[in-house]
Amino acid sequence: MTMRVGIVGCGNVALNFHVPAYQAAPEQFTITALADPTPERLELGRASSGLAPHQVHADALELLARDDVDVVDVCTPQHLHRDLVVAAAAAGKHILCEKPLAATPADAAAMVEAADAAGVVLGVVHNYLFFPEIVAARTLIDSGTIGEVRNVVVDMLGVVDSPGAAGYRPQWRHDPAAAGGGVLMDMLHGVYLAEHLVVEPVERVSAYVDAATSGDAVEGLALCRLETADRAALVNIGWGHGPGGIRITGSKGRLVLRYRDEGTMPWAPFESMTLTTETGTETVDVPAGQELAPLISAALHSTVVDFADAVNSGRAPAAPGRDALRTLEATVAAYTSAALGTTIGLPLPVDGPTHRRGVIGLADLDVPESSPVRRRSLFGLTPEGV
Repeated sequence: MTMRVGIVGCGNVALNFHVPAYQAAPEQFTITALADPTPERLELGRASSGLAPHQVHADALELLARDDVDVVDVCTPQHLHRDLVVAAAAAGKHILCEKPLAATPADAAAMVEAADAAGVVLGVVHNYLFFPEIVAARTLIDSGTIGEVRNVVVDMLGVVDSPGAAGYRPQWRHDPAAAGGGVLMDMLHGVYLAEHLVVEPVERVSAYVDAATSGDAVEGLALCRLETADRAALVNIGWGHGPGGIRITGSKGRLVLRYRDEGTMPWAPFESMTLTTETGTETVDVPAGQELAPLISAALHSTVVDFADAVNSGRAPAAPGRDALRTLEATVAAYTSAALGTTIGLPLPVDGPTHRRGVIGLADLDVPESSPVRRRSLFGLTPEGV
């Protein structure tokens, strides 16, 4: 069955990747509507998707009311996701939502509950799951080749600080209220990849964060430990020029994923994967990776195809809403840990300020003056007496 797609938000990720992904799967998708409040972005979207003027809307609610839309693809900034997803679910539309699922766990939970109540599928764009080297690594893990996974290290310390579309607010990712955090929130790809490779849900989080530039309101560096019931992962993410790569240690061996010049995916293409066991070290047969644009295009295509199959078959998509909620909670827990200097358990208490307000809720906690988060004036906190 061909699904009719309405895309809300005509920013860079929508026009550069989502629209082409649907166009590359004409047997499964037809784009029938777009919505964006910015006239120039809406016109760019209309032209790139080949729609007529009556198929594009400044008001997303007009798109949701259309009877020729089966799937709503939400590509807006995360603080705008909740109302759109809840309304789409109420309208009986299946939903594919860009990551992170929301800026606050309370909003994300409301979205998951709305989709469950309406009986529609809520999938989230955790597209790095479809990178070929990640697929190959998980296949080797599942085969038992390296035994029981003991720990995973994901380094993404060379993240490029990309601005948003000029027609909206190019620096919205540096606004903690809008983005929900800084580089860790923007690149929580590392969080869900770590959980995917450690093969257990995260239960506890501890972290250190710091600004990349003095005076910035969000973190540019996050060093995190994610604990499961029996295993642990380290996730290190930062804007700048630091190293990248993935290391997976098991009871019978290890996998090491390397990227060009020890760089960070997806800016640095995948280079090689080695498997080490008691018999020695060998290179795993995985093709060298693509450059940024074709890599993301291929992963988005795989994401939307997986979503279509999930809707049609009744199975869960690769990243269902509930999993994305846990990824978001783990990210917010990292901020909370960094502020308080303690390990934070999941799920977050639903009546707690960080569940309700995300990183902005840190202002409602007793954050000590010695906290580096307070001393750096991150997330709206200020040193006492200032």
